[in-house]
Amino acid sequence: MSEGKSRTWFWAAGGLVLAQILVLLGLLYLRHHEAGDSSEWSLDPQAAAQEAIREKESREALGNLPLPEGSIRLTVSAARSATPQAEELLEQARNLQIRGQFDLAEKLLAQAQAKEPANLRIRVASALLAEAREDSQAALQRWRELIQRSEEGGTIRRLALARSKILDERIRLEQVARQREENLAKNPRKLALVGVENQSSEGGQRVTWKVRAVSGGGGLDARKVLVKVIFYERGVDGVLKKCEAGLPRWEKGPPLGEKDGVRGVSAEVRVGAGSKYVGYTWQLFYDEELQDERIQPASLRGVLREIPRS
Repeated sequence: MSEGKSRTWFWAAGGLVLAQILVLLGLLYLRHHEAGDSSEWSLDPQAAAQEAIREKESREALGNLPLPEGSIRLTVSAARSATPQAEELLEQARNLQIRGQFDLAEKLLAQAQAKEPANLRIRVASALLAEAREDSQAALQRWRELIQRSEEGGTIRRLALARSKILDERIRLEQVARQREENLAKNPRKLALVGVENQSSEGGQRVTWKVRAVSGGGGLDARKVLVKVIFYERGVDGVLKKCEAGLPRWEKGPPLGEKDGVRGVSAEVRVGAGSKYVGYTWQLFYDEELQDERIQPASLRGVLREIPRS
């Protein structure tokens, strides 16, 4: 009986060992299978190269997708241009000023100055823009600020000092011109200027002065009405000189009484090649007595002495 028990225990132990061996073989198989499935995510060179190829193909596919209507794909250069630097804004403002778009140029210069408040070149451009807009007060204020901010003896300081002196004189002359017009308006006269209209014409421009008869002047004689107008230009050499202009012509004749209302007298000017239009002086006479006058711009009165006299 002891021999039967020994044999039973032997087979039981053998079966247990066999079961353990089968379990180990199963675990080894599962581990090998999992390792085979994860080979795609291994960091070996071949897998990295394949991943790079797939990434490149994905980017190319995204880049070739059609854009939605009305949208723009933003590239690196476009992103830079979308946020221009101060120098780029300064250059754009200069181009706008050349084309006469003063309001847009003013906005761009304000943005540039906000980006670089210490950039004096932007402030110089801002002062010159105010002069181009014929805003003498604003230009003078900006030049004075430059005098305070610029280095003593430097180029910008000298420029600001020179321009501020010119603008001081220009403002004074404008005040003198306004005072003269006011004095003429107070004096007894028979004809008066009402307004001025400027129109562009081929090769120059056409200016029309609106005139009315002053109440109480009685019936006027058209033969005693005289209009004198002189246009000025600055040549390539910088010298101020008279322009080629046509004679002033009345649209319906001069007003001879209040019932005639406002009448226009026009003249056309043509600027020479390479020259720049500066302005005009206009005078209205009746019986050789000055009735009214207009100088445009008013500061032209002070620079007429530049014209060479024989």
